[in-house]
Amino acid sequence: MQIVPIFISGVVGAAGSVAFSYGVASLPCGLVSKGADTVCQVRSFDKALDSWKFGFIVGGLVGSILSHRRQFILRFQPIHLSTASLITLGIYFSISQSTGVSSASLNSLRGRVSTSSSLPHPYSPRLSAFLATIRWAETGNSEPESYRKLVFNGTFNNFSTHPLKKQCAPINGKNVCSTAAGAYQMLDKSWYDIQPKLNLKDFSPASQDKMAIEYIRRNNALSDIEAGRFDTAICKVGRVWASLICNSYNQNPKSLAQLRIYYQQQLQKFEISRR
Repeated sequence: MQIVPIFISGVVGAAGSVAFSYGVASLPCGLVSKGADTVCQVRSFDKALDSWKFGFIVGGLVGSILSHRRQFILRFQPIHLSTASLITLGIYFSISQSTGVSSASLNSLRGRVSTSSSLPHPYSPRLSAFLATIRWAETGNSEPESYRKLVFNGTFNNFSTHPLKKQCAPINGKNVCSTAAGAYQMLDKSWYDIQPKLNLKDFSPASQDKMAIEYIRRNNALSDIEAGRFDTAICKVGRVWASLICNSYNQNPKSLAQLRIYYQQQLQKFEISRR
């Protein structure tokens, strides 16, 4: 007869674990844009489902202990299991967070941002110069600091994920709200789209570069960049970045002449660094 309360305890523990996990995991979804909210909720639920085994095991253990009491057998009391589930989930999230990006690794990421300008760039001079041009157009500079930039005000230091901070400001008489962040001013929906496809572990500078290159690839501009067709390439990705040409976002884009000049300066720098 003891197997019945143990099983019931496990089921309640699993259900409580999933419910509480989903509640915690979905909290950031309220900060994202409408276009990314559905994706965020679905991914949060997928993550929450992973906790059912842990909740079932601990719930079963609680049931095993309480099953020795006749009162428990005669009258099932969910409040005991609910309390146990909350304690269990606290332990669960402590463990799960420790398997993510630790404070030491975050410090490493911050150090990488501040020193990356002295490291060899993993891409060709033309692609490196093109990426630097986008960073400059989007954030005002192409230096390591650009990887920490929030869309309108301030910076962020936690590179474990996209900051998911929505900011608003007037642009040409229109109030614009955005979650854009980083060197390429990636939106939350861009993060939810590309991160799983590229299996990105964080929002570090290296990951931000990969996201930008993915958008360049999707717009068939990589071959133009490597062939030296800068004008063609920059126009192809203009629909991605409002600061570039060939779009109608009306957010004070750079001129083609400005983009050309900056690109040539960066290209010369990267070519020299490769010699």
